[in-house]
Amino acid sequence: MDGYNGDYDLVIEMTDAGHSECYDLPGKGVVVLGDEPLATTVIESRSLVVQWIHGDSEEEMRRYASEVDPDTVAWRQGPVVKSDGNLALIDSATPGDEATEEDMLVVSLGAGAYRIDSAEVPLAPHHAAKLHHLVPLTS
Repeated sequence: MDGYNGDYDLVIEMTDAGHSECYDLPGKGVVVLGDEPLATTVIESRSLVVQWIHGDSEEEMRRYASEVDPDTVAWRQGPVVKSDGNLALIDSATPGDEATEEDMLVVSLGAGAYRIDSAEVPLAPHHAAKLHHLVPLTS
């Protein structure tokens, strides 16, 4: 992981250009999950990254997101990221070379390539989230 020097500005430019969902920073090995600072949690058993839009608690968001049937979601196909087995999630305004373990959510995966598909979904009354599904790709 390297620093964000100039990367945050690139994220803002891409957002201003209309890219409000998941996109990658070419040549950086970095993927940005949208354009809003949303509280985020991971459900590793479902290969889901959940960003809260509306909700009362992390426990409720995790429970409702766990009940979503991924086959019924209208996913937007996203960028492909390669993993050595772990992906680290950090706030895009945090310099990567300064990020500590406390600044990261680490997702443990098998090594390989994953496409990150995204969707904004209602989860329950008064609960909604952006879901990012890590889809393993076979070569």
